[in-house]
Amino acid sequence: MSAESQENRTVEVLGVPEEVEDELLYLYFENERRSGGGSLVSVELEGSRALLLFEEAEVASRVLSKRAHVLSNAELTVRKPACKDPQRLLLRGFNPTTSQELVELYVENMMGMDMDEYTLYPSPSRDLVLVHFHQGFNKDFQTIYSKISKKPLDGAQIILEQIDQTDSILMENLHPSITADMLNLYLESQRGGCGEVKEVTMMSEGVARVSFLDFDSVERVLKQSHKLEETDLMVTPYFSFLQSEDSSSSPLTSPLTSLNGTSDSSTTNTQQTDSGGQSQTDSLPAASNSDRSQSSHQATSEPLSPPLSPPVSQAAAAQGGMDDLMSTPEPMSSHISVPDPVKLTLLQLSPLPQSLQLAYQGCSVQIREDGVHMAGPDRLILEQLKNAVLEFLGGVAQVNLTFDPEKAHFLAKQEVKDRLLQTLKEKGLPSMYTVLDCVVMVTSPSLSLVSQACSMLKTLLSDFSIPVDREYECMLYAQEWTGFLQSLGLCSAKVSERGQIDVLTLRGLEEEKQAKIVEFLSTPIETEAIISMEPGMLKYIQTHHHQLLADMNQVSIFPLDAHDVCGLRVGVLLFRIIKKTCIALYKFNTVYAVILSYPFHTTESS
Repeated sequence: MSAESQENRTVEVLGVPEEVEDELLYLYFENERRSGGGSLVSVELEGSRALLLFEEAEVASRVLSKRAHVLSNAELTVRKPACKDPQRLLLRGFNPTTSQELVELYVENMMGMDMDEYTLYPSPSRDLVLVHFHQGFNKDFQTIYSKISKKPLDGAQIILEQIDQTDSILMENLHPSITADMLNLYLESQRGGCGEVKEVTMMSEGVARVSFLDFDSVERVLKQSHKLEETDLMVTPYFSFLQSEDSSSSPLTSPLTSLNGTSDSSTTNTQQTDSGGQSQTDSLPAASNSDRSQSSHQATSEPLSPPLSPPVSQAAAAQGGMDDLMSTPEPMSSHISVPDPVKLTLLQLSPLPQSLQLAYQGCSVQIREDGVHMAGPDRLILEQLKNAVLEFLGGVAQVNLTFDPEKAHFLAKQEVKDRLLQTLKEKGLPSMYTVLDCVVMVTSPSLSLVSQACSMLKTLLSDFSIPVDREYECMLYAQEWTGFLQSLGLCSAKVSERGQIDVLTLRGLEEEKQAKIVEFLSTPIETEAIISMEPGMLKYIQTHHHQLLADMNQVSIFPLDAHDVCGLRVGVLLFRIIKKTCIALYKFNTVYAVILSYPFHTTESS
């Protein structure tokens, strides 16, 4: 399915309690009565945040419309997940000692931009740089990413990352009388932007961080100018990776001034002036340690502390920066829970895990019993792995086929199922199917593949009939016939009302199965039975019906006169089941019935 379709089917859940596991989330959000939900493709749980991918966009909308969700006595917040920020990208891995001018030239050359089309915001540690595009980013991300990954700067490998939209803003220049409740009421009013406020945190004097329930609220608030208590407020989007570890001072991070000496102010809606009338440089205010721990945009590198006396030489600083760059970063990992074993098996059958590991060196994609575990060297690659896996799971399609009872029973046999699934895989159609009564549910990675798999499945079945002469009919009811069919393998056969053998097998095996059936019918089978009787009766038959028994062709009769058994051992050679044998057996049964009904005394003299 398309990325847009996946976006419409995804719901973000916040405030998940620690004791809540994946399975409980599955059960709650698949319960339409409790949550308004339905069938889930996957659940990705990380801390108190979860991403739910539903099979249908309508179900996701239903969950979002039901605002009150309570699980394990905790109120959950549901919302649409963040989209990629269309105006900002993050560059990671800079040498902290690299000059501002060199960074600017690198960005312009790699991205093909002029100096007035962007503004750079470095992190306090100067190893991260946020690129803000004045008119939005309209180039192919993968092309730029590949170009940057092949071009180090100042001995450092640079990585380009897409970042999610932020759900928070920083408000500066607040009057001391302004409280968190006042900011909440103001921002939810029409004058403040009608945003749905989730939380207001007073970070330091005159500075507050405000988080919203949805990401659209941030954009609406940023587009407006704000004035409260006769004071103009400065409002900026909040990104924790651009903030200093020290929350006591604000502002902190300033944009890198471009080569013509100007800086961008598009990320703020009000410019502040100092007492001398000079315009201050735009900045993104600081966050406290607790705020950064709650944000989903955490920087992986520690901010650099200010130099202490005596000052460190530039060479030593450069060497220290290079040592940090040479150190191996700890790999990041993520887990996607997939309770549906069919989808997990399809993912394992597909070439996707192997192709992802080949495309992203140093990454791993492992299929486990409860889902998919992924590990990668950085956040961008990990996100790309997750998106590829979620796109695969979200695209899985299912079609129901109806067969007659005989074919459905044949398809349910394990040996038949294994052979058919292997054939489909070899044809490039990895699929799974289950049989319920006369319905066969076929599942494949996409709607196109499941349609091809269904057509292929129908063509792989073959049925034919073998006419049987009357001379052979007795053989079809012998005990050996049942045992023969069980040992035939990949085949089902039965005697029809028209007196012929209806055979169902796989295409390409018709001649083999027909030859084995004909061989069975034409192979002699000797069977025998023992008729016990009293000694007097045995003597009577031997004396008065010896000639009649001798005339029974293909029937051998041997008297048994031992101390433990007395009677006749009858051996019949079923060879092509010819009419003479059937007639002879009929005669013998008739004579035997007459003898048993004849009244006489079983004495030695009779």
